[in-house]
Amino acid sequence: MSEGKSFSELNEEAQETALKSFISFYVNQYKKGSLEILSSKVSNEVLSSINEILNQNNFMGPAELAAESLRLSKPYYKEILTKLTSLKFTDDGEPVEAWENSWEDQEEALPTED
Repeated sequence: MSEGKSFSELNEEAQETALKSFISFYVNQYKKGSLEILSSKVSNEVLSSINEILNQNNFMGPAELAAESLRLSKPYYKEILTKLTSLKFTDDGEPVEAWENSWEDQEEALPTED
C-alpha cells in the first residue's frame, strides 16, 4: 500500500490545499498541451468544462488563471482528484510525490501509437 491518503480521505482544509496545488499544475499542463493522461482516466465532459474556462481566460497569467479556474471549476477538479485514486497526499494536502514526477510516470505508462 502506498504511503499517504487519497483525496477523498483528506479533511476539508487539506482538500483545499490539494486542489490549489493540482490546479496550478493542471493549468501548466494545459498550457503545454499535455493532458493525455487525464483524458484516459476522466470523462471528456469534465475536462472540456475546465478547458473551456481556461481557454476563455487564457489572457491571464498562470497564478490568476489558476485562481479563476478554482473559482469556476472547483467541482470538476474535485471529481478528477477523487477519481485518481493512485494520487496520494500527506495529511496537510501536499502530494506525496511531486506532480511532475507522478505525471512523468503515468505518461510512460500510456500506450504508444504505431
